[in-house]
Amino acid sequence: MPRIPPLHSLWFAIPATLLVEASNVGLNGLTQAHWGDALAAGYFAVYGLYCLLNYRRCREVHCAITGPGFLLAAGGMLVRASGLVTLNVGVPYLVFVAAACVGCLLEWRYWQRTGSHFRTA
Repeated sequence: MPRIPPLHSLWFAIPATLLVEASNVGLNGLTQAHWGDALAAGYFAVYGLYCLLNYRRCREVHCAITGPGFLLAAGGMLVRASGLVTLNVGVPYLVFVAAACVGCLLEWRYWQRTGSHFRTA
């Protein structure tokens, strides 16, 4: 799988996530169901799987954190959509944002120490 540069850019990720959140809230309100949650879970899952595959291929440090974190956010959104647990819609988004921030900060620290954004074997 080739690296997809826009997915690594905050100029793409922030507006895309805000658009998904607005769609999530809007769809849930219009349909009185959890269709928006399913959309958000799919977005988080695709982003998380992409990060895991990217880490496996090129070993970018942040992808080791963001991949599992985004998948955790997708799981939280699926639990919310299933109705098993009463979960505020913002919780999975907070998990998503926290994983992105922690991953980027750890990569920045790794780059400061080693001069590379990529983990060596």
